[in-house]
Amino acid sequence: MGIQTISTKELREDFSQVRAAMAAGQSLVLLYRSKPLAEIKPFQRPKAKMRLFSQQQIKQWIADDQLTAKEQKQIDAIIKNLS
Repeated sequence: MGIQTISTKELREDFSQVRAAMAAGQSLVLLYRSKPLAEIKPFQRPKAKMRLFSQQQIKQWIADDQLTAKEQKQIDAIIKNLS
């Protein structure tokens, strides 16, 4: 399948076509007077980076039964990103 195009008129009159393409992850080339003007593509949200803890760190936390404030914030952030 080639690159899908849409005219400025179609964009104005049938925006649902653009929304459907974005929902499907497709990019569109916007044409103005039959010439390419712009590319419309779905917004890509940056993926949250998950911090990994070593087994040694986890075992130490369990043994100590305490976390520093910084460690607690890191774990809370990871748990928040999972939900």
